[in-house]
Amino acid sequence: MNSLIPQEFYYHLGWRTRSAQPGTHPTRTVGGNADFQNFVPFMENPNPRRIDLRATLRTLPRQLMSRAYHERGAIAVYAVLDLSASMRFTGNSDKLNLVADIVASAAWSAVRSGDAFGLVACDDTVRLDLFAPPSHRLGLADEIRNKLLADLPANTQSDASALPLAAQQLRQKRSLVFLISDFHLPDALLTKTFTSLAPHDVVPLVLWDSAEYHHIPTWGWVRVRDMESGGYRSIFLRPSLMRQIKASYTARRQTIIAQCLQAGTRAPFFIEDTFNAEQLTRHLLEAS
Repeated sequence: MNSLIPQEFYYHLGWRTRSAQPGTHPTRTVGGNADFQNFVPFMENPNPRRIDLRATLRTLPRQLMSRAYHERGAIAVYAVLDLSASMRFTGNSDKLNLVADIVASAAWSAVRSGDAFGLVACDDTVRLDLFAPPSHRLGLADEIRNKLLADLPANTQSDASALPLAAQQLRQKRSLVFLISDFHLPDALLTKTFTSLAPHDVVPLVLWDSAEYHHIPTWGWVRVRDMESGGYRSIFLRPSLMRQIKASYTARRQTIIAQCLQAGTRAPFFIEDTFNAEQLTRHLLEAS
């Protein structure tokens, strides 16, 4: 497969990691010279270059004070994928190709930031054949993208019931997790998934195709297939039904936002048809 340079996006953490691996994120470890912590007595941080005379003059009784800083470190970044049957929908875009592009972009962005990137994919089982442990390896983005496109079957009738088990494949230390799904999931399953991922910083990425609810014929019989069950049915399209379909997506969007808020994740980022890394960067930096 051809090697493509993925889109790069940027992310910011609203928390301090405990990582000992050098990186770009704030940590809880004392040291370094980037993140000012506070003023401490000189004997707690006996570095003559960090003596602060103003802080010393403010102390009563007088004692020599120095500046203390936090180290900066790296984290693990994961993509957790929903590979249920509905994620194989093709309309104005091919969802699987879109997923592969997003995962490659996340891998590329993480490695360029000095972080490790890992992948966990689930349908009705945890897909160990697609599992990738966190790595800083050069070429990781292309490797994962090609593997996703090569190894995924074209048609299945699987659900996403194994999503809550994805947390068992993650490191125990708090990580940044991109949960990628169309979120056409039962509310109970989504709640269970969010609960299992609660120790981590979760960014829900919601993949929808505009063909699911836009530009549908207003009148006429159509034969549709349920992506999850594989069953077919015939329905008669009419304006009132089209309004119901569009209203259901609007309601579903609000439900997803409310569930994310209740679970304490970051605000969901909705991706329709195409992926734009600049928009995701803006979303991540504004919401962090």
